[in-house]
Amino acid sequence: MNLFNLFNFSNHLNTSGGPAAPLSSKTRGWLRRGGILCLLALAAPVAIAATLNIGGTGTGTGAGTMRLLAAGFAKVAPGVTVVVVPNLGTGGGLRALAAGAIHAALLSRQLTTDEAANGLVALEYGKTPFVFANAVSNAGGLKTVAELAEVYAGRRQTWPDGTPIRLIMRPKNDGDTLLLESVSPAMKQAVQSAMARPGMVVSATDQDAADAMEMTPGALGTSSLALISSEGRTLHMLPVNGVAPSPKTIADGTYPFVKTLFLVRKTGADDGMMRFFDFVASSAGRQILLNSGYWVGAGK
Repeated sequence: MNLFNLFNFSNHLNTSGGPAAPLSSKTRGWLRRGGILCLLALAAPVAIAATLNIGGTGTGTGAGTMRLLAAGFAKVAPGVTVVVVPNLGTGGGLRALAAGAIHAALLSRQLTTDEAANGLVALEYGKTPFVFANAVSNAGGLKTVAELAEVYAGRRQTWPDGTPIRLIMRPKNDGDTLLLESVSPAMKQAVQSAMARPGMVVSATDQDAADAMEMTPGALGTSSLALISSEGRTLHMLPVNGVAPSPKTIADGTYPFVKTLFLVRKTGADDGMMRFFDFVASSAGRQILLNSGYWVGAGK
């Protein structure tokens, strides 16, 4: 007998006019009062107790941003713990979400039509500049897309002090590689040429690439303002065509290279995950993202 039926049963004993035996009036009263109290308890708000695992693109899982979002969320949902799973990448995040290993995936691209049709829901939560970065403050004259393409094509191989330029590449089908190829037709050809050269350093994840740029003398590669800012990386971001990457310059369109980030869940996600989505899109979540190098748009 469930609690609702228990309440009905106890009430029936007092109103049906039927024989009360073998239950005494004291027992009937206890049943009625107990049923009412149980129903009130069920109707009261229940604290959410859960652990939410989130993983995917390294830009999205940048330690600082997600840690701050998790801490902010904990203030409004103290029973929920957000755990960031590192080094999955966009593809790995989607596979882990499909397998039920994580509750939400972080993507640096939109869902495909097939992915959306398979019950995935995406929240575009911010944009951040896609940047060229190195570990020294002097970019050595690399100020234009054309000059950067010369480096990737192998026609410019040293910094002004004679240090060899060491490109840090990403896998062929990685989001960063596809973004880099979209910069210009000349860059696309140059990147494909670089990928074919032997001895290239290829980093699997955003964090691996940032590590390689910090540790490799003369390194040059791609990253994002959000990752460099939120993780406190000792990397310098190159202005391109005279414009420095920032949330403001991607908002006004003067800096054209942008990574758009998405938080993806399954349809019918549990209440804890739904509340985290709401928090990320809230004014408090938006402020955390702005402070971490994202542009979230007016009224988002």
